Amino acid sequence: CVCFFFSSRRRHTRCREVSWARRCVQETGTWGYIKMQGKSLMDKFKSLDFYQKLPPNISQSTGSGICMSLLVLACIIGLIITEVQTFLTVDIVNELYIDDSKYSSRMNITYDFIFQHTPCTILTVDTVDILGNHRMTLDKETKKERLAPQTMASLGIYQKPENYNDIYTKTVEEMNANEGCRVTGRVEVNRIPGNIHFSFHEYQNIVQQLRQNGIRNLDVSHTIMSFDFDEGSTKEARVVKKKYGDMSKEKPLDMTSMIGEDNNSFVYYLNVVRTVYNGAGRKNHTLNQYTVNKYKSRTQDNNVPIVFLQYDIAPIYVYYSFRSNSVMTFLVRIIAIIGGVITVAGILVSLLQNSVYHLSLIHI
Repeated sequence: CVCFFFSSRRRHTRCREVSWARRCVQETGTWGYIKMQGKSLMDKFKSLDFYQKLPPNISQSTGSGICMSLLVLACIIGLIITEVQTFLTVDIVNELYIDDSKYSSRMNITYDFIFQHTPCTILTVDTVDILGNHRMTLDKETKKERLAPQTMASLGIYQKPENYNDIYTKTVEEMNANEGCRVTGRVEVNRIPGNIHFSFHEYQNIVQQLRQNGIRNLDVSHTIMSFDFDEGSTKEARVVKKKYGDMSKEKPLDMTSMIGEDNNSFVYYLNVVRTVYNGAGRKNHTLNQYTVNKYKSRTQDNNVPIVFLQYDIAPIYVYYSFRSNSVMTFLVRIIAIIGGVITVAGILVSLLQNSVYHLSLIHI
């Protein structure tokens, strides 16, 4: 009986719904019935609206609200401008890696020295590396220019004399006139520890003869106009300088002056670090930076003064690259700025209004 009661009740409810639907169809037609069903669904969806609008006649503008709105707008604009500047800024990142010698095993040494009191005739440039490769008197790679005393004005390119007597005579003339010498050049060496030195090794006999004849001792005081280790061309160095600016290269010996007395020697210890610059999708640019320590010492009477540059190769290299900000991160920050400022402003306004309301009640 109970089962019959519930089943008959369900049939009765179902019949009522069917009869109501038939009546709606008869009165409004099929499309009218569908529209009524659609309106009921829209009413349900409207209840999910998180941003329901108030009618204009209910809301009211206030002076404090206008001031807060202008303040909020100014804050949003200022923060967005700051965020845009940050987004457009490209950071330069440097990383250290073990040098696995996948780059060139050769490098160039470029030098430009001015010797204020040294004759060009007997001044030579030599290189030696740790394997014992000794290259003496780099005349083909080096250009020497005679300089006037004090003013250091150019007296012309140095021309090497033909025979020994002419070399001695020319040296005496230059020393008596207190002439200087500018030495420039570029030499290719193995990328292993070694040294490059400016000395008088090839002409030690002439130096001894000068001493025996009572001519003043040699003075190798100098100014280094530029000194550099590089693997690429000068054009490549200019490209890196243009892209990376002052971070592109460190050359601590440029425009360095070392002044000493007769028979003073100068020693420089350099540590060369390979530096790779990312070409932003193109080939990388490889240059070298170095650190330096310098010393001055007194040469013993039997030895000749020398300018000695000892270099070592670091087992690591520095990799520079550009790092730009993500577009998605930029958009998220902009949205966070707008939403955060508006939310905080709303909280402050609500607190201010509630405070004013409660204070007014206290006074009443």
